Amino acid sequence: MARSPSIFAQRGPSVLELRIHGIKNTPPAEMLGVAPGDVRPDQADENGGFYVPTVDPVDPTDPATPPTVIRREGYSWGMLARYGGGALVVVGQFFVQLAWLLILPFGLCNTAYWTRTIPDQPRTGEWNAGRGAASLRVFALGLTLLYVCALASVSLDLIGTQCLARPALCPALPGWVTAFFTTPGLDHRGIRIALLSLVPIAGVLLLFFVSHQARTRYEAGIFGTVAKIRTASDLSGVTDEQGATPRRPLATDGFWGITRVKLPSELLHTAAAFFLMALLLGWDGVFWSCAPAGVDLPPQCLDPAHTPLLAKWWLTLGAVLAAAGLIAVVALVVRNVDTTVRGRAERAMHDVEPAARTARRHALIRLELRKREAVAGWVLLAAIVVYVAVGVAVALPDGTEAEERAPSFLGLVIAPSIILGVLLAIALSALGWRRGVPRWLSILVVAVGGVSLLVAVVSTPKDLRLAPLTAAAYGLAALCAVLLAVLVVFWPMGRRRSFAYEGWRGTGPGVIMLLSLGGAMLLSTLLVLGTQCALASTGGPTPVCPLAPGGLTTPVAYRNFGGTVPVLAVVLLLFVLVVALLRMRTTPRLTTPETVGGRALREPLRSYRDGRVPQVKSAGKLDFRMLNARRSAALFHRGEPVLGLLAALLALGIVVAIALPQPLRPALLDLALPALGLISVAAVVTIAENALTTKERPIGVMWDLMCFLPRAGHPFGPPCYAERVIPELRDRIVAWLEADIAKDAGSVQDRRTAEQRARDELRALTTWQRRKVVFSAHSLGAVLAVSTIFTLGADTTDGLKNVGLLTYGTQLRAYFGRFFPELFGPAALGTLPSRAPSLWQADPWLRQVVEDHATPGSGGRDPVDRDKPTLRELLTQPDGQLAWINLWRRTDYLGFPDASFKDNEIDRGADEFGPPLYLVKVATHPDYQASTQYMTALRDLIHRL
Repeated sequence: MARSPSIFAQRGPSVLELRIHGIKNTPPAEMLGVAPGDVRPDQADENGGFYVPTVDPVDPTDPATPPTVIRREGYSWGMLARYGGGALVVVGQFFVQLAWLLILPFGLCNTAYWTRTIPDQPRTGEWNAGRGAASLRVFALGLTLLYVCALASVSLDLIGTQCLARPALCPALPGWVTAFFTTPGLDHRGIRIALLSLVPIAGVLLLFFVSHQARTRYEAGIFGTVAKIRTASDLSGVTDEQGATPRRPLATDGFWGITRVKLPSELLHTAAAFFLMALLLGWDGVFWSCAPAGVDLPPQCLDPAHTPLLAKWWLTLGAVLAAAGLIAVVALVVRNVDTTVRGRAERAMHDVEPAARTARRHALIRLELRKREAVAGWVLLAAIVVYVAVGVAVALPDGTEAEERAPSFLGLVIAPSIILGVLLAIALSALGWRRGVPRWLSILVVAVGGVSLLVAVVSTPKDLRLAPLTAAAYGLAALCAVLLAVLVVFWPMGRRRSFAYEGWRGTGPGVIMLLSLGGAMLLSTLLVLGTQCALASTGGPTPVCPLAPGGLTTPVAYRNFGGTVPVLAVVLLLFVLVVALLRMRTTPRLTTPETVGGRALREPLRSYRDGRVPQVKSAGKLDFRMLNARRSAALFHRGEPVLGLLAALLALGIVVAIALPQPLRPALLDLALPALGLISVAAVVTIAENALTTKERPIGVMWDLMCFLPRAGHPFGPPCYAERVIPELRDRIVAWLEADIAKDAGSVQDRRTAEQRARDELRALTTWQRRKVVFSAHSLGAVLAVSTIFTLGADTTDGLKNVGLLTYGTQLRAYFGRFFPELFGPAALGTLPSRAPSLWQADPWLRQVVEDHATPGSGGRDPVDRDKPTLRELLTQPDGQLAWINLWRRTDYLGFPDASFKDNEIDRGADEFGPPLYLVKVATHPDYQASTQYMTALRDLIHRL
């Protein structure tokens, strides 16, 4: 894995063209333009790294042939985000793939963290989380508990309480399960419940294992590069006052290495699972013996003369301790949001030399993290003790067994609905985080509405007659919902800030959290209802799923949500079909960038008369193919509003699941079951296909997008591949640029002190020299390249003199700049902002095109704060030229301009047919490097540098 320093010191190519692929996961050979056998790894492993060609292209007329001054390398990162079961057999890979599918909502939760308003950060290794971080961490904990309830509904309710008590209800239950639990000593309800409670615990431990293994495998400590960056920062002469100066998040040296949700959070989530299981076991153990057949807790159980609370005081005490433990876990989750040095430790640093304060602060932060790990470990131990004590108490027979009644597991009657209601309340309040709705007001409205809805559901009688209390509670809950919507929509109107340039008009955190909650509830519902159908199936050529009264029952939240999912899916499908039909029945002439030396059919803005997009009247066959490709790409561009609609529908489905006190009629659920079964079959087939053929996780593209930013919301989420990629790219760039500065690299460079290395690194980046680096980044690779450039420019406000950026097929402005404004927005990139695409217009970007042409320039210098240079400023050369070029085309379904739709110094057009040496075809997202404009742009960048 070690790289010989002599490679960089030899007199040879002066420009390093470092290619980085996008979400397609382009193989290294294809990325470098050579045959598959003509490439070798150079500091790489089985998951990714640097690759170099072993031969040079031989055709000098090929536009992909690099000049002799260029050394071309490729960086492959795709397998970091696609790891599956590894060396496991197919069956093992299948279950690993299933575990990855289950943590999809956790990944969305992590994404929601970064859509919040992220404040500027000090360069001292600390982390200021900003508004909403604590609530989002509680939301993440609730997702874990929601999964615990789903697994418990299967093991404790369906199997342990109903099937084993009345085997006739479950003809498909495996015989070995029945035989095991009918053996002497295991043939009573208590011991069955205690043993089967291990199933949810095992599920959480599986998620913990998969997540922890992935984290230790992929995160940046694998090569020690984060330690190198921090050491350089500590010794670069930055004073304590300068280190505390706020910088853009991506420009802080610790952005990719700060511990946010690692071992302490993992231990707390696991402890919460133990506490919840103890609470559910204790509640059921106390009240099940006095409950008649059914799922409700009758009033006689709470009669002081007959209540079992005192008769079973040991179980009551266990349940109380479990509830207190859950509250303590929530408090610790909220407390661990920030990574900061406060109080006595901060005052103690006044006695430390200024040059050593940053290193001292890092040491104190590491000490604080170890303390958090110790506290979380003790909480987990306490949770295990409480769980074991309650489990033993439940397992001991008390002489009150009455199996023939076989009530449902009482601990799960309303627990899923309560957890679901809390999660929905947090997600709805998150709609106002970025839009400035006061925190106290949103908390008040959501709390009053949630309590009112809980009172309404609990007080509704079985005959569904609306009593005065019930009607008033429902009315108050509805009023709070309307008030929250009014606050989110109208509160920001008195502010000067415009939210039109942010994802979903500033409601991004809430939208992503609703998608996360909807995904978690959908997976939980499929698990619970799927198991119910499987157990009740009578077999035969056409298995049925009887849900008639008197059969198996499940918690009402899953049944009601399952009954609404097909309706919501049909509504979404019809909406998408209407949009597609309206937009695909005509062929518009969409504006396109000027393509120098290419064959693209250009449509300037002046052809839009009266703001209308002209239609095609006559064109050749190839022109029609190109125009149709533009139309199809424009249809794909409308994904943002469609996702917003999906989030709203999921929120509606969750409200129905919570607000209906009684389950939907069995006939309605019977109609929904085939659709739910189809969704389940599709998911299983996808997982099986991945396990048999590739290492890709399910929904691989979503994984690339979710796993880019560090885990900061849910500790069981997928790992962040960029925590390895960014430091590796930075280390490679610095090594290339330092080669001429550190003379006799084989002997002197190894003996440099850390302070000398930091000084040489800053000189290599900010002083003009012979060696240059050009990032050549496609699609999501451009986001990785931009992130690396911000880390390279973390210690300078004068720009990078030897680094250029060539991007193509990117989403920096249209997607990442809108969804993550503080990271990639116009204030960070130095470009014009972007509006959302329109659903109904022929050109979804028409309003933005007109606005760009009416706005002078394409972005520029921020005159307010030079301590926070934009990407444009970092890449601006001393002569004023900008070392950044972006290629895009209208036929690209994932490619957009980075600065403006009008002609500017950054954005250029690329051929819409290509590659030119093969049969003519419409060029879409790939194949930018084969266009004639690519090599032209590369040569122009080298000239600018």
